[in-house]
Amino acid sequence: MSLFLGSEDVRALASQDVLMEAARAAVRAEREGTVVMPPRLDVDLPTGFLRVMPASMGEVMGVKVMTLVKGLGNRYLLLLYSQPTGELVALLDADEITRLRTAATTALAGQMLAPGGTSRLGVLGSGFEAESHLRLLAGVWPIQRVTVYSPTRERREAFAARMSEELGVSVVAVDRPEDAVCEAEVSVLATKATAPVVDGSAFPPGAVVLSIGSTRPDLRELDRDAFGRAGALLVDDATQIRLESGDVIEALGCGALTGDEIISMADIEGDGSRLVRREGGRDLLAFKSVGTAVQDLALAGSMLEAAKVEGRGRELGELTSLKAFALSSGNFPPVAKGAA
Repeated sequence: MSLFLGSEDVRALASQDVLMEAARAAVRAEREGTVVMPPRLDVDLPTGFLRVMPASMGEVMGVKVMTLVKGLGNRYLLLLYSQPTGELVALLDADEITRLRTAATTALAGQMLAPGGTSRLGVLGSGFEAESHLRLLAGVWPIQRVTVYSPTRERREAFAARMSEELGVSVVAVDRPEDAVCEAEVSVLATKATAPVVDGSAFPPGAVVLSIGSTRPDLRELDRDAFGRAGALLVDDATQIRLESGDVIEALGCGALTGDEIISMADIEGDGSRLVRREGGRDLLAFKSVGTAVQDLALAGSMLEAAKVEGRGRELGELTSLKAFALSSGNFPPVAKGAA
């Protein structure tokens, strides 16, 4: 039987505990070597592109399909299968899955890079990614003041008013990107920009920079100065980051990053002693994310278990029939000579 979870179901099931445990489970599975994740496949089209992201983790396997149509938007669908049986157990509207697993992964990275948390947060971006990140970070850290910038005054002011009321913290819209980050111990960059969004010299000494927007080679979020200040660059997947994150690709090409700074989340254990600032002006700790299918599977699996407990979702019946192997693989009888 297959269960469908729509966006409303996913939002209802997305408690902080569910999100953070799924993020930890994804990192743990990669660390333990129970993950199979081939490179994602992008099909470039005149209207946009089609992306297919397969993976397996533990006893589940699946694939997320994403479409982008220029000038229209994205659609996401996640298919979750049982490894032992091959059964299609769930289909999920993965727009919410993508948004929430990204925020949870960033929050986990933030806890690795800033174990003590922060009371002051800078945010660049005022879209749905910025909103989900701020909501989750405010749940795991004692945030008291947030400064936010995005290019459209009306949008950033509306974001500030909405999130101030929802979270009960001071969220203030500012007029320049540098004003958003210059006094923040931790900053979140959640944009879809094609050029760097802030001068890297604006981050205060010792800051933590969480950048999640540059997920394709044509996108940029951090500039060379920011990467040149990074003592460690924590990433969700080192291979995909090098291939897909436009600003990382550029930083490696120009020498702002040597590659030695790049550390996968799955390689961090215990006290995070590898995440250190260095001499020579490398005083920042940074995080870059492109998102992985394993993160999707981890959250989808958690959502499915929560849905069964709470009775959410819509049963779709058996969508895929089993083509069973023959019980016997005996040889065909010999063909008689002269047979037509």
